[in-house]
Amino acid sequence: MRLLKLVGMLSLVAVITTGCYKSGNDDNPINLFDELPIYDEEKRDISEKVKIVAGSANLTLPSNSIEVGKINEIDLNNDRKDEIVFFEKREDIRNQVGFTILDSKSNDTSYTESGNKIEYANFYDLDNDGNKEIILLVQDKNMTTLTICRYQNGEIEELISKANYHYFNKDNFTKLGVLVDDLDNDDNLELVVYNYNYKTKEMELNVCSFKDNQIYILDSTTFKNVRNFEDIKVVTGNISSKEKALFLSLPNDEDTGYITQVTYLKNKKIINAFEDKKIQISNGYYIPVEDVNNDGITNIPQIESSSVTIDTLSTSTFPTSLIISWNKYNGKQGDDADMIFVSQIYYNYEANFRFLIPNNLVGKLAIIEDTENTNANYKVFNFYYNTTNTYSDTSSQDRKFLFTLNVSEKTIVDDTKNISKTGNNVYESDKYIFSVADVNQAELKKLDLTVDILKDYFSAIK
Repeated sequence: MRLLKLVGMLSLVAVITTGCYKSGNDDNPINLFDELPIYDEEKRDISEKVKIVAGSANLTLPSNSIEVGKINEIDLNNDRKDEIVFFEKREDIRNQVGFTILDSKSNDTSYTESGNKIEYANFYDLDNDGNKEIILLVQDKNMTTLTICRYQNGEIEELISKANYHYFNKDNFTKLGVLVDDLDNDDNLELVVYNYNYKTKEMELNVCSFKDNQIYILDSTTFKNVRNFEDIKVVTGNISSKEKALFLSLPNDEDTGYITQVTYLKNKKIINAFEDKKIQISNGYYIPVEDVNNDGITNIPQIESSSVTIDTLSTSTFPTSLIISWNKYNGKQGDDADMIFVSQIYYNYEANFRFLIPNNLVGKLAIIEDTENTNANYKVFNFYYNTTNTYSDTSSQDRKFLFTLNVSEKTIVDDTKNISKTGNNVYESDKYIFSVADVNQAELKKLDLTVDILKDYFSAIK
């Protein structure tokens, strides 16, 4: 661990920046130059100066690259002037990683510590004092540690490091993940740290506050039978218009699937929505949570296992298509905790489209690919209505044919010899044209559906 001051003869120009970052918060950093050609001359100037200051060190991209870049522009000390922060890796006798800050007065200051990789980096005002703390998760061999620094008066101050805390790396908890958000909407950010024990297969979730340059754990909870750390996903979402929550997808050590958990903060205590295990949301594959109907509430996926289709000729084990029932948490605790059904959607990942299943077909729709008279550019899917509440195991007498969906690459649409059926176009993507043919009008009428109505149910997979 070291604090290093470097002096460079730099003259920074005002930088007009573009880029993307994962947040609606305007205070978050803007990522510059990430693996893209530099067309802006001012950016090119900054990039060249960064390379001079970095010297023999290599610019490095933290693993959370959707949030920060190798080079970032951000006002760290609330002086209304942006600093340039770049992350670097120094490979010498012992690997070191860290960052360098370039200010508008031709000064540069660096911070490094021993490590192989920056697993996470970001900038947040954790204690509401106007200055942004610099948060780092550094992997050093098999151990991940948390570091928090502050930039003030041209110097980098190390607030939290592996040398002065024992909060999380304890009892063989060797891996860390971090998330920052205002979980209880009190205008104060919480620091969420989740750590993992490979021996016991446990994940500990800690919700913390940061004040007086110290971490204070508000509450903790432990999840058992977690298969590994690498596949753990923790994101924030909404369980109501006014309440946020943490949505956890945990790889299950008892099988190859994933368990979804929902936790939220109430009176500074963690509420584990499904702690009584009456509800077990298990999926064979990782599916991210999503607000599927754009009402501001985060929905939880439940894969209908009998709908999963696997391409046996492919090396990928992820389904080519499946049906997902989307639900939302009812906001209650204990025995009253439950899920509320929202919608059911068929996803076809090969052709990148989804079909919102009408309410009167939920649990009763079977979609089967017709492999005859098709090729790599043209696919046919037959849609059936099951009078019993199953997907693909229904006997033939209980299955009613509804229509055929033709999926044709645009390049062959005019080559009619490649298409056995034509019909009404219902959807068009960048690559495909989707058309409905052989419509069973009588059955559709019973279900209050028409081809025009079906057009509203097709869309691209986001």
